[in-house]
Amino acid sequence: MAFTTLDLSKQTGTLGVANGGTGLTSGTSGQFLKFTGSTTVGSAAVSSDLVLIQSQSTTSASSLSFTTSFDGTYDTHMFVVNNLDPSNDGTQFYLRVLTGSGGSTELTNGYVYSVTGLGANGSSYANESTSASQVTLMQDVDNYATYKSGLTLWLGKPDETALKRFWWLGGGERDGAGSNVCWQGSGCCADSSDAITGVKFYPAAGTFTTVTINHYGLKGS
Repeated sequence: MAFTTLDLSKQTGTLGVANGGTGLTSGTSGQFLKFTGSTTVGSAAVSSDLVLIQSQSTTSASSLSFTTSFDGTYDTHMFVVNNLDPSNDGTQFYLRVLTGSGGSTELTNGYVYSVTGLGANGSSYANESTSASQVTLMQDVDNYATYKSGLTLWLGKPDETALKRFWWLGGGERDGAGSNVCWQGSGCCADSSDAITGVKFYPAAGTFTTVTINHYGLKGS
């Protein structure tokens, strides 16, 4: 059987797909080769259904608010809180939602939530309300530089005019007595038909000594 050898050193111009090439003269940085279902190959951007929208860190602020991309692009918003260390020992970690254009209005009533915790010392914790002025995500956060707290919170369908839901998990939170506590909770905004256009995180008293919060968007969720 005879084989044909192609000397690529003598190839000029664009090598077609049928001849083992890509049919492209150049590509775009950060993109990949994409087949269109035939012999055609194209260049396309990497697509992800999980997108980092914004990251904020502070060592002195009394709150952090997020108001970007609450425009229906993402069905679910996810917030990852790391290195949480409040200036006051044993303080609560709160959440409020924002409404109006650009998150201009802070919702101060109508929160329904329930959060439970289990400490490494065997203690159980519970905090709940059917009509609160904010949501308590963790009820007793330690001010201790070595052991910091964190959680992940999801907000579903923020543009709905009916029930707005959120749920969260807190891991490795150290309470005011020095015990590690794991938290889980869920809640909703019961008294407002307005779309959520932002989220605010803050300690009940004092400021953040350190905290980093990453805001992600999830498509088609």
